[in-house]
Amino acid sequence: MFLIIDISARQSPHLEARIWRHLWEMRDLAPLSVVLPTVVASPCPLLAEERTDAVLSSVGLPVPRDSAWIPMQIDVSRFAADNGDIRLGALEKVLYACVERGDSLHDSHDWRSPAVAFDSWLNRRLAIAIRGWGNLVRRRRADPADFQTLSELVQLADFIANTLRKKSQALAKRKGYCPAVDVAGANVISRGGEIKQRWQKAVDHVALRHRNLTTMSVWDVFPQDEPADSRYVDLLPLLRCANCLSFRRDVDISHWTINEFRRFYGRVSAILKSQAAAGQIAKQV
Repeated sequence: MFLIIDISARQSPHLEARIWRHLWEMRDLAPLSVVLPTVVASPCPLLAEERTDAVLSSVGLPVPRDSAWIPMQIDVSRFAADNGDIRLGALEKVLYACVERGDSLHDSHDWRSPAVAFDSWLNRRLAIAIRGWGNLVRRRRADPADFQTLSELVQLADFIANTLRKKSQALAKRKGYCPAVDVAGANVISRGGEIKQRWQKAVDHVALRHRNLTTMSVWDVFPQDEPADSRYVDLLPLLRCANCLSFRRDVDISHWTINEFRRFYGRVSAILKSQAAAGQIAKQV
């Protein structure tokens, strides 16, 4: 079960304390995870962000209602050599295969309702979870509180995002881009003239086959097989590299205090606020 909590909403200090005390006490007594309100972004600059009002329970992912997703996952730490360097060629091949497989599953999946099936046709959403960040840092024996550690992870996340985007764009040229692009550009095209030409040029250059590609869990900054070390919280800015965030927790926080629990969600909320600007039409238009 996932409980959506807007911690930016104004509450009395007494009520806030009671809510967080209840969430803290329930953290391991029930299959309960706290989810923060967020948006779903697109790597395609022609498509706007979307507000979320439902949760894809299998992965703890806030999503728009009646949206169709193909969830997959890749553990980056499994591509690390003995010295901690990533085998980029092997990782690239797996990323390409994920996009190919996810795209084919959209066509073969038996969606639960006509509304979800329509969203599958319109957006062809993939939720490729990039996991293992904390495991990778530990394997490299790096300091999670060191800015250089975060910088190296961001570079890797950018490589992953660019690789997925490149593959989606190649499929768009071969099979066609997602129809949501045409829906987004309907008003622009209706104006005609130069703005229509600029839009069509942008479509030719940046349109993708899939509206969404990457997701990260807010808990994957921690190594997965040991109690969560609060030093790894400094890796949370890495989440900015994902199109959307998952909140499913599979790390042990039984040793944390309630204040550490609240501070963790406060840090995640601050990152979400920094990305809160509404998506806009691409700069190319």
